[in-house]
Amino acid sequence: MMTNAAPAHLTDVRPGQQLPALHRRPTRVSVFLFGVAYWTSHRIHYDVDAAREEGFGDVVVTANLLSAYSVEMLTHWTGDTRCVLELEERNLAPALAGDALTMTGRVLDVSETDGVRRARCSLLIAKDDGTTVVSGHAVVRLPDSAPTARR
Repeated sequence: MMTNAAPAHLTDVRPGQQLPALHRRPTRVSVFLFGVAYWTSHRIHYDVDAAREEGFGDVVVTANLLSAYSVEMLTHWTGDTRCVLELEERNLAPALAGDALTMTGRVLDVSETDGVRRARCSLLIAKDDGTTVVSGHAVVRLPDSAPTARR
């Protein structure tokens, strides 16, 4: 018999709790491939010369890839690839291919509605030099704290 009990680190989620950080360094190839998947047509996302003509040092990481990193951090934390219920982000500075990025988050509050536990979390993506690239928040579904049988 399998259970869907919450992992130990999620049984006592509290406001102020830090989420485990995620580190990524997007490459030109990863930015290009992600852009292809999302039909990104602006040349600054795949053409180094076009990006430099616009004043950037390298290709610019798409907002969708940055959001994917935030979602990756949240799903690693909860262990559920379908946990994200809401995601709102604001891009504050560009991230370029080769930049070392750190995704962090903090639990703002925890609630339960209709038997579903939720955590509202602040989100931040920053470069290693401290520049904030993305700020936002998400609401995630937390696993049940009590084990229940699955069929």
